[in-house]
Amino acid sequence: MWVVSVVFYTLALLLTIWGIRYHINIFRYSYYTQLSLTLAVFMPLSIIFLLPADYVAHNTSKELLWFSLPDDIVLYLWKSNYWITFILTWLIIPIIQEFYKSGCYNKFDKLRDAFKRNLKFQLAILAVSIIGVLYLLFEAGLSFNHIKLMIIALSHIYALVLALWLMAHGLISIPRNYWLAGNHVNHLNHLYLKVPNSVDNLEDTKISFKEEVLQVLVITKNFTSSSPEDFKFRDWILDLYGKIPDDFKEQMERQYLENSHNSITRDQLTFSFMTKLTANFNLNLYKLIAYESEFQTLVTNITQLEDIIAAKSNTDIQQRNKLSYRIVTSSSSLINDKTRYTVQVYITPVFSRLFSLVLFTASIIIIQSEFFHSTHLSLINALIYSTGLHKNVSLQFIISAVSLSYMLFASLDSLTHLKIFNMYHLVRHRSDIVSACFYTTYIARLTIPLSYNFITLFFSRESIFEQWFGKSIHLTGLFNLMNNWIPRFAFIPVVLTIFNVYDKLKKRLGFNSDLYDSWALFDVDDGENNTNINESDSSVRNKRKDLIIVEAKRIINREMFRRQNDQSSDNLRSFNLTNAANTNYESNRRDFHTNLVSSTRSRIDTEYHDDADDDDTPANENFFSLDTPNTKNVWNSIGGAFSGFRNQVSTRFSGFQGSNNPTGYRDDPADDDDEAQERLVL
Repeated sequence: MWVVSVVFYTLALLLTIWGIRYHINIFRYSYYTQLSLTLAVFMPLSIIFLLPADYVAHNTSKELLWFSLPDDIVLYLWKSNYWITFILTWLIIPIIQEFYKSGCYNKFDKLRDAFKRNLKFQLAILAVSIIGVLYLLFEAGLSFNHIKLMIIALSHIYALVLALWLMAHGLISIPRNYWLAGNHVNHLNHLYLKVPNSVDNLEDTKISFKEEVLQVLVITKNFTSSSPEDFKFRDWILDLYGKIPDDFKEQMERQYLENSHNSITRDQLTFSFMTKLTANFNLNLYKLIAYESEFQTLVTNITQLEDIIAAKSNTDIQQRNKLSYRIVTSSSSLINDKTRYTVQVYITPVFSRLFSLVLFTASIIIIQSEFFHSTHLSLINALIYSTGLHKNVSLQFIISAVSLSYMLFASLDSLTHLKIFNMYHLVRHRSDIVSACFYTTYIARLTIPLSYNFITLFFSRESIFEQWFGKSIHLTGLFNLMNNWIPRFAFIPVVLTIFNVYDKLKKRLGFNSDLYDSWALFDVDDGENNTNINESDSSVRNKRKDLIIVEAKRIINREMFRRQNDQSSDNLRSFNLTNAANTNYESNRRDFHTNLVSSTRSRIDTEYHDDADDDDTPANENFFSLDTPNTKNVWNSIGGAFSGFRNQVSTRFSGFQGSNNPTGYRDDPADDDDEAQERLVL
């Protein structure tokens, strides 16, 4: 039994490390940060094994041969899991989060700022706790044990509401996304609809970040000298300057040179100014990295889907093989190219639809069980005990572990897609440490309440977890009422998610401004505007979506065109008009000199005869005579060289002179040419 338990805990630890490494390079940070974040994720994942083993062992007449643990060990594991999670989420990780979020430079100032910010938060929690203490004072008397139970109950209720809300949303969104992935065209259009919003967020972040970068460049130029006056903040400023991305640095340095009026005086350069600048700089830098990663992932998924759709519909064998090669080389795998192409084009959509149906069925069972929890009407209870599955201990354990895992990952999926005021972002491999601390905190907070909610889906709750944790939250009055009715309210977010009420509410409240509303009715007269909208509201929405998709395609084409140019520029030297003109001039000058020398080499060395007759004119004299054929050849060479130089310069500058030459130089970027974008085929 110990071997299986160790194996499960080892798998949970490996899954934890992989999940953290997937989002952030955790090993670049301090050891206490690594340990805290790893424990905050490992504890919830270990419950996937601990809770089913605990529940099944106390609700079956047979003994678990491979999964049973002594009750004392199970109780110790539950207590250690709960209190480690409690200390991490309410004390350690919030301090770590504020430590990295702080704008201070040295570690001591960061730690002091983190303690100060958390103290304010703890005081707010203390005010809420005082209200609970007063409630217990009048309800059941006051004692130390009551205070401990009140803390556990308040933490449980708060996390239970959030966990159930996120879980209910995930139970609908995850099967819906898999069903959508089963149709390549619908999935592609769904991704297209995300492109304009992603680009808007990225551009807005760039604008905000440029303001901070400009201030850093100003103070870097003015206050990083070796003088004693600039020594105070010099290292701090240079550290910020080193974090600026290279493309921003080059662009903003040119802008700073052109706008010399941007200045910061020495009196303005204070500790509070540097702290605020650093905090805003890091926040915008984290957001920029997150939005860039999100956009690049979106472009990659869209281009791969476009290749799949084009390969399926293309009748040209050669072109289909080319698209198939692009699909199969987009990711590495152990299977061969033909098999991988078949899997991605034909098998994956069918599997997504079937898997979506399975998840929809599981979601219906869980939602119904939440509404009828702790009764015999619960579908999960009936599935296990009415059908006789509880007689097979291993099968009961597997069903319980899979159900708890689905509930947990549904909550985590909703949590990772939740953007709190666009401050925290989880992206692949490039997440920032502040966002990682935030999400790991709530992953740990949601697990214990969600675990207790899982055992309430059964009529019998007999387990070590119920005996220890259940008694702590079984209080009288309001707490007991909330604990019984909050799971039934999970039906509300389910309805909101099914009918897309969230998006409608955001549009009503103005939080989700649709920039394409005016585009949708650009060809409708003002007098007929309201009538047409009322008569064909669905057609207007479809038209708006079509316009967004068209705009998204233009953005993707422009991005792919830029990538192709970047790849070409890596193999070729950068083009500069002045350097090109100078190079052409030097090349033509050398050609002229070569032609001149080759035409006269045999003449210059010939002996000069001063007494020659007119009929027998010496070669040297003939060379310097303007009327001789040799002189005509030399001047023809000179004229040809200058004519070639004139034609090349005229060709280079024909774009500025209004020339009709189609191959003339253009100063405007190629990716801004609308006709070129329409002709671009991925």
